[in-house]
Amino acid sequence: MSNADAGESWERLRSWLRRRIDQMAADDYSRLPSSFASDDGHVASEAYTTVLIAMEVIEGRRSTPGSGPGKAPSDSRSPIPGPP
Repeated sequence: MSNADAGESWERLRSWLRRRIDQMAADDYSRLPSSFASDDGHVASEAYTTVLIAMEVIEGRRSTPGSGPGKAPSDSRSPIPGPP
């Protein structure tokens, strides 16, 4: 897979996750498996949001708690420091 294809797939995944989260916020659970829809989409929404956060961490747009020299940054959206 080329970098362009990988980037396009990454953005399609991000878009798909956001659409599903928006649908659940609008009480539309029609595309969820019954096991996720039974709790009004709470588990699915948490799972999809977690994946979006993980994508931001990978991209360097969000840091993880405990990153940096001995403490977590105060702004969770600050970039992850690169190698020295």
